[in-house]
Amino acid sequence: MAGVALAIPFIHRSCRGRSTLLGPAIALAISSGCGKTTVNTPLPVDHITPVAAAPLQGPVGQALPDPVQFSVFGSDNQPLPGATLTFSAANGGSVNPTSATTDNDGNVRTRWTLGHTAGANQLTATAGSVSAIVTATATAGPPATVTRTAGDNQTAPAGTAVATAPTVRVADGFGNLISGAPVTFSVLSGGGRVTDGLRLTNAQGLAAVGSWILGSVSGANTLAARVEANGVTNNPIVFTATATAPTGTQMVATAGNNQHAPVGRLVPIAPTVAVRDASGNGVQGVAVTFAVASGGGSVIGANQVTDATGAAAVGGWILGSLPGANTLTASASGLTTVTFTATGDAGVPTAMVAVSATAQTGVAGGNVADPPSVIVRDVSGIPVTGVVVTFAVTAGGGSVVGSPATTNVNGVATLTSWRLGLTAGANTVVATSPGLPSVTFNATGNAAAPANVVASAGDNQTAIQGTAVATQPTVTVTDANGNPVVGATVTFAVVLGGGSATGLNQLTDALGLASVASWTLGGGAPNTLRATVAGAGITGNPVTFTAQSATQIAVVSVVPSGSITLGSNFTVNVQIRNSAGASVALSGVSLTIAIASGGGTLNGTLTRSTDGTGAASFTSINVTGSAGARTFTITGTGLTSATTASITFN
Repeated sequence: MAGVALAIPFIHRSCRGRSTLLGPAIALAISSGCGKTTVNTPLPVDHITPVAAAPLQGPVGQALPDPVQFSVFGSDNQPLPGATLTFSAANGGSVNPTSATTDNDGNVRTRWTLGHTAGANQLTATAGSVSAIVTATATAGPPATVTRTAGDNQTAPAGTAVATAPTVRVADGFGNLISGAPVTFSVLSGGGRVTDGLRLTNAQGLAAVGSWILGSVSGANTLAARVEANGVTNNPIVFTATATAPTGTQMVATAGNNQHAPVGRLVPIAPTVAVRDASGNGVQGVAVTFAVASGGGSVIGANQVTDATGAAAVGGWILGSLPGANTLTASASGLTTVTFTATGDAGVPTAMVAVSATAQTGVAGGNVADPPSVIVRDVSGIPVTGVVVTFAVTAGGGSVVGSPATTNVNGVATLTSWRLGLTAGANTVVATSPGLPSVTFNATGNAAAPANVVASAGDNQTAIQGTAVATQPTVTVTDANGNPVVGATVTFAVVLGGGSATGLNQLTDALGLASVASWTLGGGAPNTLRATVAGAGITGNPVTFTAQSATQIAVVSVVPSGSITLGSNFTVNVQIRNSAGASVALSGVSLTIAIASGGGTLNGTLTRSTDGTGAASFTSINVTGSAGARTFTITGTGLTSATTASITFN
């Protein structure tokens, strides 16, 4: 461009005022004072200076009354127009606008709203890398809330000050504690007074009354703490305290102690107390509470206040429904409790009924689980104490301990124990009392655990091998008193002889008996069967049954001995024996004799039965036919046959 010089880094100060009017853009300036034409560039920001006539201060959450102003200077230390600044507020505050451009005098402004927390707040103005900070003090706002911090729900003697001065805390709407807020403390009820009732909150927002002196009469006192400002939440705060009887005060019973009345009825005289100070004067206004302590009764008008003489009486005391002792207490804060006693009396006894079970079972010779017990009542059904009841055994032969017995406060009389008779079966105890219906208690005595076992049937039997004995082996199980034990477990087992049995596991019946179903003998000698009762310490356990099995026939003799004439009678004697060759005394065994060798005809009775010794004789038999030697065979079912020696017939 003709006539335009290149921009130079230095601008004469005398030309600055006019050249900078063109702003930060490169401008063409004709300066008559300089006598030449120059091209200028904007200078960088050198520093920013806050402009404030006085320390900045304002309430939290509100804008400062005047804008905050900053002056911006270039590198030549001259005010710099056209420079852009950004603003930011710390501590929760805000600015408006958040950025602005300096005017012709290098000044820029923004409005600053402080944060919600009282104390120092900061505002920062920034242009590039250059910044400046302004500090303002945020003060607490107007009182908005009040809370109690100490001194509520206290107790002190009437006419004295509470131990802890009632105290409140005052804060603004953002929770900032307020210093210097006026708080007025005043008595609402109870007749007390305060000292230093108008207080200003301290730096912690706290205000405490100088002292709170309770009223001269026992009872509730209230105090109000009011912040002297409008729109305060929870304003006023109310403190409560209880004035107790003055120091040295005592409470004593004056009427209604040690009375008698029918159960469930009012005592004739209402229990009354007197509250007196150390000088013996009655204390008015003391709250007294009457309450049932024992006996189960109730009160009417439990809460009373002493009158001008210091007296307070319960509205009424109804005794409990059971005869005996009843107690009532009278209590007041800070004073020793007074106790009243009364006795509830029942009417004339008219009924006696069982309390315990009237039918039970137990072990013969042992105590029943539930000893007989009865209750005696009057016509209104009220239990009667002090009635003598006699318990007597009338069946079973047992015994009782604790008879006669006297009914207790619940109208109940109970035996210490009832031991059943030694013999299993029915037992009876009867409870009687003069003028009252009797009560009968029944119990069944059962056998105790098995103590003894014996064989009662089926021992020492005989039978042909492979057949069952005629009588089932049976045991009898009894307890220590000889009573048959029902349901005892008995196990049968074959021990010797090689036989077999059925029905090995049995339970004893009502007679204490248990039998194996069957016992089939083997060929061994002897045969034994064992019966074992479940349990320990049982006398006679186990029981062993023995039996002999007949296995063979033996020829004992032939009469006459030697040669026998054909057609003449002779006798063959035989015996049945076991496998060991011992005689078996088994009667009724059918045996048959026949010619084994030599031919001819055998005449006579050829079948005989054994007698009680197991012997049989074939008498009056003879042989016809040709002469010669012959042998004879004797047979029987299940038995090994026997053959005679050779006999010569002439």
